[in-house]
Amino acid sequence: MLTPDPSDDKPEDAFGPGDFRHPGLSEPRTKEEWREYLDNVLPPRPVLLPLAVYEQLNAEERHLHNAARAAHHSALVIVRTSQMQTIHHQIRRRIMTNAFQPAGARRSIVLDGPATLGKSTLVKTFAYDFEHGLRRSHPERFDKRYVLDGRLIDYTPVVYINIPSQATPKDLSIALAQYLAQPYRSGATKSDITRLVLENMRRVGVELVIIDDAHFMDLSLKEGKVVNDHLKHIANHTAATFIYTGVDLKHSGLFLEGTGDARATQTAGRNTLFHMTPYRVRTREEKADWVSVITAMEEALVLYKHRPGTLVSEWKYLYRRTGGNISSLAELIREAAADALLTGAERIDRALLDTIVINEHAQSTYDAMWREDPLPPSPDQYRNPGEEDGEAAAS
Repeated sequence: MLTPDPSDDKPEDAFGPGDFRHPGLSEPRTKEEWREYLDNVLPPRPVLLPLAVYEQLNAEERHLHNAARAAHHSALVIVRTSQMQTIHHQIRRRIMTNAFQPAGARRSIVLDGPATLGKSTLVKTFAYDFEHGLRRSHPERFDKRYVLDGRLIDYTPVVYINIPSQATPKDLSIALAQYLAQPYRSGATKSDITRLVLENMRRVGVELVIIDDAHFMDLSLKEGKVVNDHLKHIANHTAATFIYTGVDLKHSGLFLEGTGDARATQTAGRNTLFHMTPYRVRTREEKADWVSVITAMEEALVLYKHRPGTLVSEWKYLYRRTGGNISSLAELIREAAADALLTGAERIDRALLDTIVINEHAQSTYDAMWREDPLPPSPDQYRNPGEEDGEAAAS
């Protein structure tokens, strides 16, 4: 195996395992990676220099300044939409309700909806707020650690699991064990691993368990009963609140366990379903909500020639381009901001937005439904979003 060849002026320990890590975040798989997510600091917003000063920067100064702007635009801003705030309130209420219930299964939350609507972002943002709240209220819990049977026990109130494709019940238990750094012997059965996981979850104080992309589990009519029973077994033996996210979960094994009406009723009685949808712009309130999202993203831009309000004035066009999908909107604006930097245009306008190709679903819908009406909306439509023309165009 090749070994690094450090220079004489650097100690060997400078070549540690973290020296080459990507600066961005990936989905957390372990409690350590979850804590990195909690402690991550987004790239700061660079100061927008006077244009004359920017133009006088030398090549190296301009490169560093533009790299900082690109990093800021890549992270952009997570807009806490009204839908996010509403669902966060429901989750918070459910956790409070579950907290001191008698022993037994707590009611869970299922967050359903089409792909790319931001379900994962919504639940991770809630869990971020939840654990940071615990850090403020109970800092002593996060400082206390002890060793049991050679294994570190530390306060872990949140478990976040992203389900791999075609996951089995044993895969789920293994994912939980790996997240918690729970060792298990080679060849251990599903029951063995699950028992260890449940013991560990109790010791480390797990209060919230998020099972993201739950639709990747085999929830077919044939296997749904097995998966569902396993999920219920884990939930029955912890005091934590469970949140499941996924696509079309209402018709999956989380709600329908085979063909038995009694079992289906029992499962539905344990889970509360929230369905995320794309934005609608049928009413004045819906239009104002959509415009507020665009406003937040536009205000985050750091471009020298961009005129504030340009994207807001294109609210109807942006709705058509993205189908009201906030993830597609963020993708479109990120791509446009990157292009404005790369080309030196330093602005985002309708002409630039038209050159950006985003995810296939949003792009094909726009191409099929809206290309016949290419005229941009008037800025007056934002100032009076409830006027007849705006309502007719949005319907």
